[in-house]
Amino acid sequence: MLECKSCGGDLDLTMSACPSCGAAVELGRLTGILGIVCRACDAYNEPGARACASCGAAVGEPPEVTPRPIPIAAAEPQPPGPALTPAALTPRPASPSPTGPPPAPGQPVLRAFQRGATTPTRVVPLVPSQPPPGAAIPPAPARPPHPPPADAPPPRAAPAAGPLIPGRATLVLERGEGLDGASFQLNREVVGAGRTQGAVIFPDDPCLAPLHATFFYRGGALHLRDEGAPGGTYLRLRGPSVPLRHGDLFAVGDRLLRFAGSLPTPGPGPPDGTRRLGAPRPPAPTVVIEELLEGGVTGRVFVRGGGSVTIGRSGCAVNLGDDPFLSQAHAELVVDSAGGARLKDLGSSNGTFIRVPPHAERELHDGDWLRLGREVLRVAVA
Repeated sequence: MLECKSCGGDLDLTMSACPSCGAAVELGRLTGILGIVCRACDAYNEPGARACASCGAAVGEPPEVTPRPIPIAAAEPQPPGPALTPAALTPRPASPSPTGPPPAPGQPVLRAFQRGATTPTRVVPLVPSQPPPGAAIPPAPARPPHPPPADAPPPRAAPAAGPLIPGRATLVLERGEGLDGASFQLNREVVGAGRTQGAVIFPDDPCLAPLHATFFYRGGALHLRDEGAPGGTYLRLRGPSVPLRHGDLFAVGDRLLRFAGSLPTPGPGPPDGTRRLGAPRPPAPTVVIEELLEGGVTGRVFVRGGGSVTIGRSGCAVNLGDDPFLSQAHAELVVDSAGGARLKDLGSSNGTFIRVPPHAERELHDGDWLRLGREVLRVAVA
């Protein structure tokens, strides 16, 4: 037999708690690992068993513990006071009291008594915390608004976004030949950008003209003007799609493409009716997309038919190969039956850019991206 460390009572290994004081028996925890011995027949049972496999008696249940009474010091005797009879607490109409307003008819009240008094000294109405089931909840009485002080200034309206003025717009370099993250504050009415002229200069970019583009404020907005540079100025698509015309240029990743329109119809054959040899023509509608190499040389030519022509790194109708700034499925040309097309970005990481016509102007907004030569810039408005 074991002895309880708390009260000295007798224990055995099957007990998990002392039957006298309820203290936990450390060795009793082993029964959950080694097994349980039946108290009735001493048969071994698996850990976690609730009934003895031999005699069916309950095992593993903690014994009923009767806690020992704790002696309580006798309280100091108090002088007797008048007994409160049930009649004194019975709800009944109360007379007006100077300590509180009279209750509504039929409303229960709680009467507070002072020691030695025979009548209640205060009447407190009892307000139910919840209405009876199905009862409508009365609306709370509206409180009149506090009038503002006579000398208080009139309330001011929320400030509205004012027109763009010099200094509010900034160009942030996202990537290019300069230092990524560099910013150029457009703090004058007119700011030029290029390789050698203007306040926004990238002298190491050979694809920039001396003066490539101009930024200027007009009518409370920021505008961009292309200066006719051979490399062109490009804006990132922000809407769902834009229409393409024959000869339009657009950039995906570091690849420059030209939309050459729909595939021309075959000309008349020889007078004797002999058909010229060639590869089979793709199904209509069919469009032609040309790849432009650096220096203006035409590279690959893609002839694709169908209503959708996807462009990307791989797995598309037009696969442009390895390009760190090109998504796997980057852009799409949606072709109609007449051979027209719309350019759509497919949620690419680096965006799809379309060229601004030479010497044309475009209004810029906060978050617009543009490309000048190899420089990719973002417009940020304070």
